[in-house]
Amino acid sequence: MSESAVVDVLAAVPLLEGWQPPELADLARVLRRRSVKAGELLWPQGGEGREMAFVVEGSVAASLRVSGDRDVEIATVGAGEMVGEIALLDGGPHTMAVHAAESATLLMLGRADFAALLASQSPLAFRLRRRLAALLTARHREQLRLLAASLDGEPPAAAPPAVELEPSGAPDSRYLRRMASFHAFDPLALWGFLTSGRYVRCGAGQTLLAEGVPSEACYLTVNGAVEKLLVRGSRRIRVGLAGPGKPFGYESLIDGGASPVTAVTRERSLLLVIERAAFDTLFAGEDAVSRVILDVIQADLVATLRQTLRPQARLSASL
Repeated sequence: MSESAVVDVLAAVPLLEGWQPPELADLARVLRRRSVKAGELLWPQGGEGREMAFVVEGSVAASLRVSGDRDVEIATVGAGEMVGEIALLDGGPHTMAVHAAESATLLMLGRADFAALLASQSPLAFRLRRRLAALLTARHREQLRLLAASLDGEPPAAAPPAVELEPSGAPDSRYLRRMASFHAFDPLALWGFLTSGRYVRCGAGQTLLAEGVPSEACYLTVNGAVEKLLVRGSRRIRVGLAGPGKPFGYESLIDGGASPVTAVTRERSLLLVIERAAFDTLFAGEDAVSRVILDVIQADLVATLRQTLRPQARLSASL
């Protein structure tokens, strides 16, 4: 493929929305073209994440091995879509095996080049991080939608939660810096993020977010734990846990939709509450403080997608 043809293909990739032709041309120079035949394996489940793929023509299928030594197809990825980015984002193994569903043409992006794109402090890199957050949020919503559809009963009537939040002083900064979520950040940038909201305490069993109701803030658990639930009738299925250093409630602020889960404190908890206006400023920014919130959300989305994948596979296997 000529460079101009590759640029035309990349211009249609949702992840690269807003990139200009010279930026796409720079990316095109580090991509490797690969043609695969139907059934050919791109990488196995659990394989080292060395590269991701943009599909140019044809399609590839992602599958997960479940109990009973069965392979369950989770998704089919077609032209303009990407696959394999999760392993590159968190350094873990590939979550699923990926093979060509039919003859396909791919553009492969290696781990080092992908990391270099994200590590840059350029406006382009911040735009890429925001697009990743939006696309991963959409994927997370779809996983939860499929899980919710498999449950009996209707979600509770959507109503804003009435919760008592007790104002609290900020915790010791040394405690915050020791959290695994924050080890990699510059202390001044981290402090800018941690002072962007207000600190509150909340008793056990309090509903902070209601499924179907937009969240008006992004929360970060400082200590304690918050369960993320799908509630159907008397059933409460936990789909995530926001422990110390973990954010929640950001989906609505990223895409304007309703909260996909109900969030309930498991125990008395100390929370950082970043209201919508402050979140919007941080999310749209292009400085070290904005980098903190973008990276914290990205890490949480990647971990959540990995966690939700297995119940999604069990659901697919039962259909």
